[in-house]
Amino acid sequence: MDQKKKNHKEEEMGMESVLITGASGYIAQKLILALSACPEVRSIIGIDIRPPAGSVRNFHFVSLDVREPLAHLFRQHQIDTVVHTAFVLPPIHDTQLMEDININGTRNVLLSSLQAGVQQFLYTSSTTAYGFHPDNLCPLKEDSPLRGNDDLVYSKTKKEIEMIFDQLDLPGSYPDTVLTILRACFVVGPAFDNPLARYLRKRFVFLPVRTEPLQYVHEDDLIRAMILLMQKRRGGVYNIAGDGLITFDEMVRLLGNTKIPLPFALMYFLNKIAWGLRLKSLSEFPSPTMNMLRYPWWAENDKLKKDLGFRYQYTTQTAFGDYAAFVAPGKKTNR
Repeated sequence: MDQKKKNHKEEEMGMESVLITGASGYIAQKLILALSACPEVRSIIGIDIRPPAGSVRNFHFVSLDVREPLAHLFRQHQIDTVVHTAFVLPPIHDTQLMEDININGTRNVLLSSLQAGVQQFLYTSSTTAYGFHPDNLCPLKEDSPLRGNDDLVYSKTKKEIEMIFDQLDLPGSYPDTVLTILRACFVVGPAFDNPLARYLRKRFVFLPVRTEPLQYVHEDDLIRAMILLMQKRRGGVYNIAGDGLITFDEMVRLLGNTKIPLPFALMYFLNKIAWGLRLKSLSEFPSPTMNMLRYPWWAENDKLKKDLGFRYQYTTQTAFGDYAAFVAPGKKTNR
């Protein structure tokens, strides 16, 4: 990653008014709850096209699309910190809409934040920005090349958005705003419920004969890392991932299900048909997503530990074990 992404304005400053995009999403709702317990936070403004469940102290919801004008929110609430989590994660068939929301939505939130002079802009990127490639040199570090996968919109747009940050030259053009980029691996915990989670919960789980292990970070560790980086006003790029790896065989076993091995080419072909026919009960993702099963893309997590002394409370294994214990009570989880 380009060194220009680092911003050295890292002294502790007040975090009083926080804007969170994608407020009804998985991570955003966890963050809102955690921020409501921070005494220094005076107000939390959440925007989304639908409201989050429940309500907490000092939280105010505004129904807005991230592509709409936002300047009035910054003026009205005197926002000093922005956390941008709004992103279309589960694949949809309308890839143009997905790219529009992900890229233009992020650009709109970022430019509105910079024009308002916020103290910090924290963006939740992903280790998928590195891409699923057979020649990945793992562990992938923060300065490893971002190659993404152009045939997978989520990975492609995560890569392209970070290129936008580079082009803006924030430290030079907006020296008063700290830019923090979190490249998190797959997030897991009791609330884990995306296409991968639902697929692994099937009684019979079809998987390629050979698969690469995965990396997870527990939802609680991710939230702790986000709040620490905001409290410290620390800029830069950070991989967020639990120690260690877990195999698909282990995941299926922990959930009490049965793995059915199939040749990768056959799985790819059958999934392509199911996705094309919109058979959601059989496929919730396009076939290029399956490359994450056969190529290594796990990341190094040392930087946050060294810079801020952060310690993960969960490894990849225990994070998934916590999820398994929640969705499959009574099953052996090896925690």
